[in-house]
Amino acid sequence: MSLCERLRQIRLDHNLSQGYVSLYLGFKSRNGYWSIESGIVQAKFHHIEELCKLYSITPDYFLK
Repeated sequence: MSLCERLRQIRLDHNLSQGYVSLYLGFKSRNGYWSIESGIVQAKFHHIEELCKLYSITPDYFLK
């Protein structure tokens, strides 16, 4: 499973919208997170750190 697929799956597992996760990460619109989840833009390490906090997981989940 790719990073993009993991990002999407865990978001859906937690019943969160792309808009919510975008705002949580500090983006001004849904497109910020959408571009990461779609693989257009590579996720920065601080985004992965924040997502780990949001989902209460370790970075290993994303970096497998």
